[in-house]
Amino acid sequence: MNTHHGLTLIKIITASFTLFTASAGFAQDSDGDGILDTVDNCSQVSNPAQIDVDADLLGNLCDFDFNNDGGINFIDFSQLAAAFQTVNPLLDINSDGIINFIDISLFVPSFNGTPGPGATGATYAIDVQPILVTKCTPCHTGLSFGGHNIATVYTDSLNAANHLTCVGLNVGQCALVRVRAGQMPPGAGCTGNPITDAGNASCLDYNEQNLVFSWINGGLAP
Repeated sequence: MNTHHGLTLIKIITASFTLFTASAGFAQDSDGDGILDTVDNCSQVSNPAQIDVDADLLGNLCDFDFNNDGGINFIDFSQLAAAFQTVNPLLDINSDGIINFIDISLFVPSFNGTPGPGATGATYAIDVQPILVTKCTPCHTGLSFGGHNIATVYTDSLNAANHLTCVGLNVGQCALVRVRAGQMPPGAGCTGNPITDAGNASCLDYNEQNLVFSWINGGLAP
């Protein structure tokens, strides 16, 4: 997990909306658990609780690589078997409180495979830039408001933010903080809450906020 100060701070600031539930018309939720693939730690296995005991960004329900060596093999199975009928959150695949035959039955189909897949992540070019161009024109596509054209120049998102509410953050992170505060887009009447802002095309909806968050949380990929 990225522990850069800015990312840690933005996780705190955005804790109330980290994982918006998906709904019709929004980004893909392949496993139907209400968590968008871009932020779902088991994007192909339904796990609405997102339990990830070893904090490796893969949820327990799709991470049977208990020793984190990259593969699911006899070493992992021996750990699971040795813990049978005991309490061990790391090895408790379905997190029901005890290691039992249910956990073994979940493990077996993935034997000799690899853990995951987890979140698909988001990139600037594919996911985020189209949102910024739509919502931030013309202020940040050519007018350089705040000294940044983040909607057209990827590297602008990496620069240090100069807004007073974003000390320690970069421009990409600050953009989301200000969206969530209802400050951006300016004059659009947005509150930052997608439920309240539903119907206002100028505001970022669930899907758009989730994609921007996923991009930031994943390290602001180009």
